[in-house]
This record gives sequence, structure tokens and C-alpha cells, in this order.
Amino acid sequence: MARPKLFTRDAVLDKAIPLFWRHGYAGTNVQQLEQATGVNKSGLYAEFTGKEDLFLAALQRYLDTGPALRLLAREPLGWANIEKFLTEAPFILESQPGCLVVNATGALGALPDAAADLIRSYNARRLDSLERNVAAANPALDARAVAGMIATFFLGLCSDANLGGVDLGEAVETHQSRVAPFMAMLRGL
Repeated sequence: MARPKLFTRDAVLDKAIPLFWRHGYAGTNVQQLEQATGVNKSGLYAEFTGKEDLFLAALQRYLDTGPALRLLAREPLGWANIEKFLTEAPFILESQPGCLVVNATGALGALPDAAADLIRSYNARRLDSLERNVAAANPALDARAVAGMIATFFLGLCSDANLGGVDLGEAVETHQSRVAPFMAMLRGL
């Protein structure tokens, strides 16, 4: 008779996400996953077919539960959504500033094809959401071009936040000091 599971899939994923975030897919090993999740190798392999399957499930959970697209979908669309997205999205996990997707984007070549496809699809949806907000804020602008500029700025913010080395309060303060003038520039276009 098989023993009952002592963990939930979502709990394992929630504990694996920060590990993949910090170390990346290639830099995370099964022993680290066992330690972080509290589930032994056989338990992990009973739930997931391997590290790749666990990473894909963790990435999908992150994409499904992360705030970015929700922040950009709030009505009314416009600059306020973009500012909230730039301000809040890089700090959704106090213990891990930055963005798992941004980290993973930098390592697309080392990721399983299915993960790269998930990230490309998510990035396209995020860009579309940014474009809708720009168009609502200022219909005279080339909304796609400005959305691309915002996405690039976001990637830079997250990359900087991912570097670490400072306490969270200092990181948030530095982050805010960059978002405010960027938003002023956008509103002035």
C-alpha cells in the first residue's frame, strides 16, 4: 500500500520557485529542491517526472499567480497601471526581488524548449497589456513602440533588483527613484 502524500503540489511549487529564481534552472539541483521543499527525491519524482517537469510547473504557477498581468488589466487602463506594474511587480517576493521570468529570459538557451515557449508567450502577453495601457493613456503615441520601451525598462529594473547585495528597503528606494522620472517622461510624451 502506498503511503499518503505529506505535501501538496502547490506547496512544493511555492518552495521551488524562489530556488529556481535565485539559481536558475541549470544551477538548481535535486538535492537543493529536496532541502527547500522538504520532500525527498522519490516524492518529487512521484509528483513530477523530473527536474524539468518541476521547473515547468513552478514557472507556470509563477506566471499564473504573479501580479504583472493583473496590475496591467485594471480599469481604467493607462499610466497608473503601468506605474503600479513597474513599482510593485519586481518586489512581489520580499525574500527575492526581481523577476523569475527576467532571470529565465537571460538563460533561454539553457532552458527546456517548453519553458522557453512559456516565457515567450508570457512576454508577448505582457507587451500586449502594456500596449493597451499606453494606447488608453495617449492615443497619439505609437503604443507598440512605447510598450517595448517600457518592457525594456522593466527588464533593466528587474535585472538590477536581481543583483542583490543591498537590503530590501534600500533596493525599493533605489527602484522608486528610477520609476518616478521614467513615468514623468512617459506622461510628457
